[in-house]
Amino acid sequence: MLAARGLSSSSLRTARPASSASRSAVRSAARPARLSRSMVARASAEKFDTGYEQKFGNAWILHGGLAMWSAVVCTPIVPLVNYQGEPLGIAFMHSIFRLMDQFPTGPKIDDPFWLQLIVWHFGLFTVLTLGTIGVQGKKQNYW
Repeated sequence: MLAARGLSSSSLRTARPASSASRSAVRSAARPARLSRSMVARASAEKFDTGYEQKFGNAWILHGGLAMWSAVVCTPIVPLVNYQGEPLGIAFMHSIFRLMDQFPTGPKIDDPFWLQLIVWHFGLFTVLTLGTIGVQGKKQNYW
């Protein structure tokens, strides 16, 4: 055993270096066994949830709804909720950046950020709900 100097001048005992035979045994034990391509493909197919759309809905609805709602609220032509000449989306982003500048202090209860947050998310969830209803209605031949 070799002695090593530790913190606060206490001595630590260290083991002697391992022999080359024991090092190669450790390396071979740590190396994973070779898997065939079919085994890897089968394992990855078992991990992928094939019922994703049944559980969570169509991913296109989420992405399309978020993109369309963001485009609508950031366009100055649409007079959705106009904050000092700015559309809702841009005013909401400006208030987020303003609040990030004063980070440890949160927004006050009368800050316009809260109204913008509620209106923005209410509109987003409305668009997502209507998109889901439309896709499901088309899938079930309602229209």
